[in-house]
Parts: sequence; structure tokens; C-alpha cells
Amino acid sequence: MPRVRVSTRNWPKWTLLGAWGVFLALPVVATLLYSVATVWRNQAFPDGFTLRWWIDTLSEPRVVSALLKSTWLAAVTVVIVAILVLPALYWAYVRNPRIRTVMQLCALLPFALPFVVLAYGIKRLAGASELTQPWESSVLLVVLGHVALAFPFFLWPVDGSMASAGARRLSEAAEASGASPFSTLVRVIIPNIRTGIITGSILTFATSFGEYSIARVITGNSFETLPVWQVAALDDTRGNPNGVAVMAMFTFVLMFVVSVLLARASQGEPLRLLPGIDDRAK
Repeated sequence: MPRVRVSTRNWPKWTLLGAWGVFLALPVVATLLYSVATVWRNQAFPDGFTLRWWIDTLSEPRVVSALLKSTWLAAVTVVIVAILVLPALYWAYVRNPRIRTVMQLCALLPFALPFVVLAYGIKRLAGASELTQPWESSVLLVVLGHVALAFPFFLWPVDGSMASAGARRLSEAAEASGASPFSTLVRVIIPNIRTGIITGSILTFATSFGEYSIARVITGNSFETLPVWQVAALDDTRGNPNGVAVMAMFTFVLMFVVSVLLARASQGEPLRLLPGIDDRAK
């Protein structure tokens, strides 16, 4: 009777992928269980389950206000970053490559400086002049801080898509047909880099939505975003850890749904993260 041999060649790969999947999924599962737990003592699973924390947290006016502020702040950040990056990067590809070098260097600043230092520097800079002192603790500075922080997360995917699409070649073809630079950007370049814009928008929105330090340092508690509320809820003497778990899961699900919807809007185009490289490259 012939012996059946089971190949073990791929076992290390699948074992590593499985361990990595468990490592990523375990915090999400634990947060989900805690958000519906009645009491969770020193044991593997809660004593019981309830939706009371979800109902109470999502119906609290302070939480709703913080959620709306975070959503508004993230959306405004995406719009401003897109307005700044798209024309400048397009012009760098077709006219002045030095602009792209400067943009890449600026994109490194949020990683070279801690977020707290970045926020404190913006606040001190605004307070250094009598003209800008009224804006020292304003929401406008929070928006500017989020734009500086999220800038690289929009720049790099768009840069990759623009390089892969051949922005210079497309621009030359459009200009040969009599199109203006603005018309070329809006009608030719942007439709061809849609995937990069969607990817950058998702990363920018998520980065801004979850940022705590900038709003806290600049405005204190006067502009309470969702991350600021979560930290305050944990620091409160009464505490609300279950509510924090609820909002963490709510944010996770919200970001997942938005990402899926936006990814479907790209109509199956490859995800480009770096210039000339996409997810199908080998």
C-alpha cells in the first residue's frame, strides 16, 4: 500500500503567519469581550455578558460630542492635506523635482519629533507674537498640528500612485491636446491616482482620528476629542474602562467599514505605497 507523504515544507510559514494572526487578533478580541463583560475578575473569561456598556456609552452626550469633534477634525485634516499635497506633488513631477525632495524631507519631521514636542512647539510659536497670541489655544492650531502630523501618510501613497501612473507622460499628452495644468490635474492625473488618494485618505483620517497629544497640549480639555475623552475616562476617580473599551471597538469597526467602502470604490486597482511599487510586484 503506497505511503502518503505530507509535505512539511510550508509548515514554518503557516505557523509564523498563524502566530502573527493570533498576536494581532488577541487585543481586539480582549477589548471586545471587555466591552460586553458584566464583571471580569482574575479569570480567562468574564462572569457574564451585557450590552449595557454600549448603550450607556453611545447615548452619553459627552461621548457623542467627542466623537463628532474627532470626525470633523479628521475630515478637515484630510481635505487640507489633499489640497496641499496634490498640486505640489503634481508640479514636482512635471516641472520642478526639487519640490518633491523638500516634501519628502518635511514628511520625516513627524517621525523625528515626538508628537508632544510638535504640539508644544506649535503652541509656543503661536504665542511668540502679539498678532498670533489669540490663536495660541485655538482649534485652528490643532488642525495645523494634525495636518503636519498626517502629511506623510497622504504624501507617500499618492507619490507612489503618481510615479506608477506616469504623471509626467500623462501631463505631456494632455498639454499636447491643449489642456491647462489645472485641467490636467483634475481630469487626467487625479482619476489615474485614485487608489493612492483613497489609501492616503484612510491613513490620514485614522491618524488624525486617534491622535491625543496635539489636542491635549494645545487646548487642554476645551476641545475634547475622542482620545482626550478616553484618557479622561480612565483618569477619573470613578473610572469607565468598559466605556473606553466600547469606544475602542466602535472606532475599530468604523475604520474597518470606511476602509472597505473606500477600497471598493477603487474598483480593484492595485495598492501603491511607494513610487513604482504596488502589491502585485514580485
